Amino acid sequence: MRRVTSSATTSSSWRSRDATLPIGSRTMSTSSWTTASVSDVGSNEGLFFTSLNPLAPITVVMLHVLTSSHLEWQHCWPKLSEYHLLIPDLPQHSRSRHIGPFSFALAADLVAQVIREHAHDGRAHLVGISTGGFVAMEIIKRHPDVVLSAFLSGATPLSDLWRNLNSQPKIAHLGLSVLLHSPKSWLLKATGWAPDYQNGDLIKEIKRNNTARLYEAGCRDTANWSRDDMVEVGKKDKRIALVAGGKQDNVEGMREMGKLLESLGTNDGRGSRAFIVREAIHAWNLQDPQLFAKGIRAWIEKNPMPQAFEPLETNFT
Repeated sequence: MRRVTSSATTSSSWRSRDATLPIGSRTMSTSSWTTASVSDVGSNEGLFFTSLNPLAPITVVMLHVLTSSHLEWQHCWPKLSEYHLLIPDLPQHSRSRHIGPFSFALAADLVAQVIREHAHDGRAHLVGISTGGFVAMEIIKRHPDVVLSAFLSGATPLSDLWRNLNSQPKIAHLGLSVLLHSPKSWLLKATGWAPDYQNGDLIKEIKRNNTARLYEAGCRDTANWSRDDMVEVGKKDKRIALVAGGKQDNVEGMREMGKLLESLGTNDGRGSRAFIVREAIHAWNLQDPQLFAKGIRAWIEKNPMPQAFEPLETNFT
């Protein structure tokens, strides 16, 4: 048995905890104020996640990019203190590195189990960026019963150019490795990561997670994600926000997929929309976490989106 202690804090007075989810059976703490203790042996090992603001009534799950960790969200989570937040390390990442090999399907199944066992009423709003966005859509495909809505950025079928680049994951992995071990100024310039939100612990985790095996698995599933997958997602009739970072994402593809999801919806799904944030990079939760959090809140509450979120209802110009 092991006890995991959270170092996370929020601006809320609600306490936080870290927990793991055993795959074989349900394990809950006797109080939402305490840290769960679970088996740490063999097949009973589970997906690591941190749980924040457990007394808040609505649960939001936040899913990180490839090779990252739950620490990616540390500048967003204090701005969402009115929600119960479940923030996992995806399989083969950081404190979930014992689970693998990584795939969208495995990640979706394990996150869905976390939601069923730890989210209020066994349902949650999903937030994902890049790989986390694809995992969120895989959850919608495979486990629609646990999903309330989704706010997803940088997750759409690849353009032909990016698909060609993804077909050479060893080269892309080498490039990322060079950046991660270069002076920080190079990394910041290449990624657009705002200096104010640098996190040495997160960079250490990315370096540890950045293995060829994981990177190639993520590239494979991303390259294989197709319009047919989007159709399957749309048929589940969930209200989904697709957000494109105007600086780096596939804006036209996001517009097309937003219209597709809306057209396939019969109830909640009719409210699906695509947006562009023109000054945003791909991983813009590390560029402007305050705006990212405002977008999440507006989407969950069905309020008007912040002005920076421009609807992609016509061709982007």
